[in-house]
Amino acid sequence: MGVQARPMGRGCCGGGISRPMLFFLLNLLLSGAVVAQPALQPGQRYLLRLLNGDVLEGQFVDSTQLSDTLPAWRFRTLIGTATIAVREVAELVPLEEHYRHGHRIFLQPTAEPVASNGFIGLAGLFALYAGVGLQDWLSVVGGHTLLPKVPAAEQLWVLNVKFTLLQAPNLTMPGTLWLAVGGNITALNSANQLLHLYAVGSVAGVRTRLSAAVMAKLAGEDLMTVRFGSWGSVPVAYQSGAVGIALGLDYRPSARRDMRLLLELWNADIRSPSRTGILAGVRLYNSAVALDFGLFWFGYPLAIPAANVAWTPL
Repeated sequence: MGVQARPMGRGCCGGGISRPMLFFLLNLLLSGAVVAQPALQPGQRYLLRLLNGDVLEGQFVDSTQLSDTLPAWRFRTLIGTATIAVREVAELVPLEEHYRHGHRIFLQPTAEPVASNGFIGLAGLFALYAGVGLQDWLSVVGGHTLLPKVPAAEQLWVLNVKFTLLQAPNLTMPGTLWLAVGGNITALNSANQLLHLYAVGSVAGVRTRLSAAVMAKLAGEDLMTVRFGSWGSVPVAYQSGAVGIALGLDYRPSARRDMRLLLELWNADIRSPSRTGILAGVRLYNSAVALDFGLFWFGYPLAIPAANVAWTPL
């Protein structure tokens, strides 16, 4: 088997699919198809996933041979220099490219740009969204619901534009600091369109990413009725000029390279503590796919389940 520089997602359609084939497709999605041998750079750090499931992090030293017909790579790791047969590597990604989902936490945008990590996703079961980046400074993300039995004029949509103004090394600890400003238009039905501006700062360490944002509603009705077709309607009061805050945490447990813990806190109007929402979740990921699951609390004693799946194909 060869080696890929980045896994490629695959999809499947329903209808008479066998269990062995389903297992194969899921494994292909989460582990990646083995397609080509990348050109490795001496001194660069890589993350390797072996066919047996082990994950290693190391600095590439050079290429070698275990026999006349068995090519291998040498990596410098924390426990010494390891020689690994090329055919035993299922996935190999430069360390800085392994986590390509840092431009968002669960719903909250961070200050990190989308850049080359354009994605498409499904939020819950009835909302499609996608994002693209221009170099390291412009990020555009949009989403639209596809709720059943709800007319097109009563669907929800959002368009978010973010400008990353600063990306610099963190001076107090290993990591990176980003600062960004942005705005979004949110439609709670076509008749209720809101305009927001925000500023966000994010810092990434070895395992922890923190974000803090301040936002303001600039335009839109103060009193709205949000309709959902035959499902009913909900009255919403949201004053123009309201200033809100958001905090986000994205944490990787030390022993895992495929899971992160997510936490978000939102407040739409700092004058009203009751307008606070909390989301806690977990992200399972590789360099192409992120699967997010969580629970959302917003003024109710019961939690609302939330789920996202996002695919970063390139």
